[in-house]
Amino acid sequence: MQEPRATKKEEFNEVINLINNVFRISRGCNPTMKEEFPLLLNTNNCDNMRIILEDGKPVADVNFLKQRIKIQDSIIKTASIGAVCTDKKYRKRGYASLILDDVEAKMYSENIDVVLISGERELYKRRGCICVNNFYEYKIKPLKIETDIMTKKYTPDFLADMFSIYNKNSTRYIRTYEEFKILLNAATIPWGKFTYRKYVFIKNNTLVGYLVLRIINDNIKYGQVIEYSGNIDTKVLYYNFANIAYELGLEYIKYHVHIKDNENKLKKYDDKQITNLHGTIKIINFESLMKNLKQYFIQYVPKHIVDAIKFKEKDKTYYIQIENEILVINDIVTITKLVFEGIDGSELILENKPIIKDFIEKVFPVHFVWSANLNYQ
Repeated sequence: MQEPRATKKEEFNEVINLINNVFRISRGCNPTMKEEFPLLLNTNNCDNMRIILEDGKPVADVNFLKQRIKIQDSIIKTASIGAVCTDKKYRKRGYASLILDDVEAKMYSENIDVVLISGERELYKRRGCICVNNFYEYKIKPLKIETDIMTKKYTPDFLADMFSIYNKNSTRYIRTYEEFKILLNAATIPWGKFTYRKYVFIKNNTLVGYLVLRIINDNIKYGQVIEYSGNIDTKVLYYNFANIAYELGLEYIKYHVHIKDNENKLKKYDDKQITNLHGTIKIINFESLMKNLKQYFIQYVPKHIVDAIKFKEKDKTYYIQIENEILVINDIVTITKLVFEGIDGSELILENKPIIKDFIEKVFPVHFVWSANLNYQ
């Protein structure tokens, strides 16, 4: 066995074959992983496709894609891990864990703030990656009803206006126009029980929103919103979603909205519950993340307080200090949960730290993206 390392370009196709065998061919599906994840599984990303070789071939693989997320006026650096796999003949040897050690060290050295992982396996949870409850999951049941907003099937003529609407989101993945175009096509390639529909919403001959919908045809047939952007009143949006569910013969449509996203919370729905951000998440570089969130903080807390805060990480211990108050957190799970789920999720007792408590209650959980949107890689 060789130590984990980057994929060489001449090994790229072998690695893709391994990934397809594990995730598609073994499930009776077409080998479309490279087409579905064109930014992650790309020869330009070979340095972040980390592998272990044995018997002269790649037998284990962890891939990550560096991405930036805009959180209101702040920009943080993230990495998304996906298509983690091991050839079935070489499993139970700890290869995935070895590569993940290598990946996290690389991320830290490259100033990545946060890692997002597409799965919830114990492989990730053992490393301190956690599920965080920070989204509402709405269900919209089918209803035949007319609104003043027309629903039309997507055509490429709408792409520029869709991208313009997307960029009005205060919290979003930062995408180029070309990336938006690529992801819109790649993330809607059908496989297994999944098919997709793309819609635009028109009012007075103007595009006011778009929807990417996954159709899951399992024991029941239902829809899941992959991505919606627009400036439609959410009660009207409910009726448009309900009408789509009716036209497609769906039991319901699921739609996820962050608990801090007051603009997109539905005014009307058929069911609502708190659920996890898709997959798992972990802070990689606490000090860097807090520094990069400063502009976000000053939208909720006086600037002199933000300027006085000291964030420190030492020996896997995390410190938040304001004036003479110091909060010490001894593990990565608690600090990640605090930042992305809030004080209620962290179970911290802060009654003797009123300034820190006030700061935390105002800024955490940070507003965040739905990670299973078009940027899911």
